[in-house]
Amino acid sequence: MELGQRTEVKQKVTLSPQVYQGLSILAMPIAELQQAIEMELLENPVLEVEESDIGPVESEDVRREDFEEERAWDEWLDMYEELDSVTYSAPRDPNLEAVNAEDYVSRIPSLSEYLEEQLAMLDLGPEVMRAARVIIGLLDVDGFFKGDCAEVAELAGTTVEQAEEGLRMVQQLDPPGVGARSLVEALRIQMEHLGLEEPLLEVVVTEHFEDVAASHFRKVARELQVDEAEVRRVVELLRSLNPRPAGAYSPGPSPGYIVPDVTMRRFCDEWLIIPNNEFVPTLHVSPRYRSMLRSESGTDDETRRYLKDKIRSAESFIRNVDRRKDTVSRITSIILEVQNEFFEDGRGILRPLRLEDVAVELGVHLSTVSRGVTGKYMATPYGLFELKHFFSGGYRTNTGIDVASTSIKQRLKELVREENTEKPLSDQKLADMLSQEGVTVARRTVAKYREELGIEASWARRRR
Repeated sequence: MELGQRTEVKQKVTLSPQVYQGLSILAMPIAELQQAIEMELLENPVLEVEESDIGPVESEDVRREDFEEERAWDEWLDMYEELDSVTYSAPRDPNLEAVNAEDYVSRIPSLSEYLEEQLAMLDLGPEVMRAARVIIGLLDVDGFFKGDCAEVAELAGTTVEQAEEGLRMVQQLDPPGVGARSLVEALRIQMEHLGLEEPLLEVVVTEHFEDVAASHFRKVARELQVDEAEVRRVVELLRSLNPRPAGAYSPGPSPGYIVPDVTMRRFCDEWLIIPNNEFVPTLHVSPRYRSMLRSESGTDDETRRYLKDKIRSAESFIRNVDRRKDTVSRITSIILEVQNEFFEDGRGILRPLRLEDVAVELGVHLSTVSRGVTGKYMATPYGLFELKHFFSGGYRTNTGIDVASTSIKQRLKELVREENTEKPLSDQKLADMLSQEGVTVARRTVAKYREELGIEASWARRRR
């Protein structure tokens, strides 16, 4: 086999940095775009935020009146500054850090932080306190203690008895059942906390818990020699307890905030689409730097090349940001046109709307529309909605009206919510009820939508 070189001609499609930047900006949520704009303003000195322009004046008299009014304001402000300087008592400490407003934003405490706060209010000895803190550190995400007191004693440098006392202290904290070593112990702690003095419930929890979980109520009633209705009564009490004592606690991240890209406001009989210019300001290239490119400015060649690159980069960035604004606004206008019945009162049915249809209407690629709706939100008088909320396939009713699958899912939730809990509706029955309302949906489609909504099957809902 001989090694050699040969020339080949191949076609290869690559994205230029400008196109890649445009696609990235289009896909950004508005909060992320704001950070990108702030970063670009820091890195590119020729890029500036455009200030709001003053409206045109109509005559020399108007200009003179404005000048006199502006001078009066200046005089008033000068006088105010003099008064303010008199009442100013002490200079600001230059070493004092500025107040950060984010420090005052609430944060969801983690389970360990919440338990530590309660523990600090108890009058405990140092050894028991150390053991209790070690136990808190060994809890799992559901609040169960999976270790043993001998391990805790070794880690905390205490005796086993002090570790057991620390465990009893943790089990007295909120949420009830935290620190339990098993599900049965967690339920018993919650029963004690709620004052449920039910001997039958105690027996059911400790001796027949698996049978109750499998809905074998008749078997439990026969073994305990009690009426089945009595077993069902205590089971209802059991369902009021929490099998995951700390399941509602998050790891403790700060709450996220959603910023809408557009706001919908109704004036008389027309809707107005208002872009969020507060978070996405209008940008422009500084005219001062543009003037430095003129031949008579005296700027050296190296500085001129640097400014040309920066101005070219700024113009590309501005075009991509403006294109994102335009794309989101155009998509929103199509949503408003197609889903006009929903925007009448916020409760109307949604029409079928696909990304492909919007792409054809706008004359852009499907991926452009997909990037334009993902992570983008619309503020309406009826609440905050992600743009993707208005997109879905659909069905045609017997009367010829198109109904989106989103509306079908909402109707399924309503039917399940209104069903008889002792005789839950099967998937076929739900499909029949939708058919009676004019929407023909297959049973397997109902099952698919039910799973997407997180609704259990009929046999599982009956057991609950």
